[in-house]
Amino acid sequence: MARSDVIEARIGKLIGGFGRYVPVYDDRVPFTSEQLTAHRKTITMRRQAGSLRAAVENEQFVRSLRRTLVAWGLDQRASRLVSQPDFMAALVAALPRVEAVEHLRIDGNDLPADIAERLWKLVQSLGVVENKAKIVAGTKTLHHLLPDLVPPMDRAWTGTFFQFHRPEWQDEGGQRRIFTLAYNQFGSVARQVRPEHYVTGERWRTSRTKILDNALIGFCKAEVGKAQEPTIEEDTANQVSFEVTGYPPAKNEALSMLGRATARVTLLLATARRACAEQGFLCISSAPVGLDVVVYAPAGQNPADATNYLGGIGDVLEHKAHRGALDHLGDLAGVWLYRNDRQIKAVTYREIDADRVSYTVTIKEL
Repeated sequence: MARSDVIEARIGKLIGGFGRYVPVYDDRVPFTSEQLTAHRKTITMRRQAGSLRAAVENEQFVRSLRRTLVAWGLDQRASRLVSQPDFMAALVAALPRVEAVEHLRIDGNDLPADIAERLWKLVQSLGVVENKAKIVAGTKTLHHLLPDLVPPMDRAWTGTFFQFHRPEWQDEGGQRRIFTLAYNQFGSVARQVRPEHYVTGERWRTSRTKILDNALIGFCKAEVGKAQEPTIEEDTANQVSFEVTGYPPAKNEALSMLGRATARVTLLLATARRACAEQGFLCISSAPVGLDVVVYAPAGQNPADATNYLGGIGDVLEHKAHRGALDHLGDLAGVWLYRNDRQIKAVTYREIDADRVSYTVTIKEL
C-alpha cells in the first residue's frame, strides 16, 4: 500500500476515534515525570507572560525553555543545542517572524493556506541547534512559544504515524516535505475534532497542539505498536543519509554509467560527498555495510526496477580504483563510501508515490 494511502487511512481512524486515543496517551504516556515537570513549567510561564515578546525577553522563561528541550531529548547524540546566550539571541532574532503568526490557532478558520510553508521557514531558520536536522528542535521550541499553533514532532511517534524514513529527517528537501505534510494533516485533524475541548490543564493536556500530539501517540500505542525511536547505538552508528533529486543511476547503464560522467552519477557522488562531510561519516574499508534506498516518483512512471537501481548505486558509491582511469569525473572519482559493494550484507528498498522525483540513500556500518 502506498504511504499516502496508509496516511489517509490512519488520519480517518484518528479523527473517528480521537476521543479514545487521547486517554490511551494518558494511560500509557511514554515520557518521564522530569519531562512533564519541565514542559508544564515552561508552558505556564509562557501563558503568564501574555505576549510572545514578553516571554522571549524574559531570561527565566528562555532558560526554562532550553532546559525543557534538554529534558525532551535535545542536546545529546547528534542534536546539539547552541549555548544559552546564543539560544536567547536566536529567539530574539526570530521574534518578528514568530510574532507574525502569534495570533493564529491550528484549529482556526482563519489559518492561512500557506501556514505550513511559513512555519517551515521558521523551523529551518530558527538557529537553536548546530546540526542540519531542524524539525525536532524547531517544532519543540516553537511548540512552547506558540502552544496553540505548532505541535511538537519527533522521529519516534510522528515518524511512526506518517511512516517517515530516517533520510527524510536529514536532508533539507526531505525535511521540508515531511514537515509540511505532517503539519497540514495535523491542521486537518484539528479542524474536525476541536482539540481545545480536551485541554484540561492537567498533566500533559496543556494545549491544543499537545492534545493532537497526545492523540497521535495514543493511536500509535493502540494501533501500530512500537515506535521507531532510535537507540543510542543506532543514532551514534557510522552512517550517512541523504536525498538526491531525480532517479538513481541504474545498473543496466553499466557500460556507460562510469565510463562517462552521466548526470545521475555525478549528482549522486556530489551529494554523497557533501552529506559525508556534514554528518561526519567515515568510509567503511572492510566492515559489513547496510544499504537502504527509497525512490519517490509518480505512480507508474519509474523507468527501472529495484535490482538495477541498487546495483547502480552500489557501483557508484564503492571505491573505484579498480575501474581504471576516471579522469572525466574529476575529483568526484575519489568519492567512495565503502571499499567494495560486496561488503553490502543488508538491503532495504521501497518505492513511494510522490509528485516530485527523488531518492534517498542510507549507508550504515553494520
